[in-house]
Amino acid sequence: VFAKNKERFAKMGVLIPTPDYETVIMPLDKYRTIQAAQEVKFPCPRTYLPESEDDLGRIAEEAGFPLMIRPRFSSGARGNKVVMNLHELRSAREALKKDHGMPMIQEFIPGKEKQQFYLVIDKKGDCKVAFCPKTHRIYLRYPLNASTACECVLPHPYVTRATRLAQKLGWWGGITVQTKIDFRDGVPKLMEMNPRLGYHLWFRTEAGINEPLMSLKIARGEGVPAIEQYPFTKMFLSPVEDFFGLGFWILDQAFYKCRTGILGKKPTDAFNAPMSLKEMFQSFKHTYFNGNEKLFDPHFRYFFEDPVVSTLWWAKYFVHIVQTTKHLGQ
Repeated sequence: VFAKNKERFAKMGVLIPTPDYETVIMPLDKYRTIQAAQEVKFPCPRTYLPESEDDLGRIAEEAGFPLMIRPRFSSGARGNKVVMNLHELRSAREALKKDHGMPMIQEFIPGKEKQQFYLVIDKKGDCKVAFCPKTHRIYLRYPLNASTACECVLPHPYVTRATRLAQKLGWWGGITVQTKIDFRDGVPKLMEMNPRLGYHLWFRTEAGINEPLMSLKIARGEGVPAIEQYPFTKMFLSPVEDFFGLGFWILDQAFYKCRTGILGKKPTDAFNAPMSLKEMFQSFKHTYFNGNEKLFDPHFRYFFEDPVVSTLWWAKYFVHIVQTTKHLGQ
């Protein structure tokens, strides 16, 4: 909306620090993002845009199940669904088509690791920031892969490729390239790109990277120095989200054991089982009780200064978790 109306704001003397509409729409459209990734040879899942009912059988035969069906335009994994057979694929396609238009179908990427590339690009296409935290703990395995504990580490080897993809789109300012590590080959595969300042912006600000100010200066046409040195080994923690996630993990673990052990059903992804009790204990021990500096999210850190904001956020987060209970044990 802001990108569409940049000229109207400019006439009022208001600068909108975002690229033009044609540039903004590219990463918002997940299918066009995948096409751009293929052009620059950034790894991505096989992706299809069915044009008719007949295409579904062909896609299923070529890619095999499970498959991921997704709207081209959505956020927060809304509408994403893992399907296990042709009947589920057809039903999901019809349901999504009514509200979101023709959805796209993707090869399912197995595994539980994800890798985010938080980039800031200037108008010349130069990368000014490449922040690639390591995720230590993931809840909501389907469909979100929500993380509550990350560590500031050295840039990932695929930073150059992620930057090339952002350049291909003509993007400037802050953008997030979201990938999932494919268990089969260890390669990060593109899931989507988020052309906005997301909730995890606090990772960068706590690491001394003022991404909003950098984006504003780039919009003004001012020079922005590249940030290559920031404090590594810092832990980014969200204790309240961890508490909610722990409860969800207990339920997920119980449902998973019941579904696979007692009922004998195959898991959606054998490489993305819930963490074992030992793994969970080691994860909490490593993130909360190691010698690294710990940085807590703003909602936890400033709760006593403004409890209303934090309470509203946690309530929303809790409701979001409850809405994903249908995916327990998959």
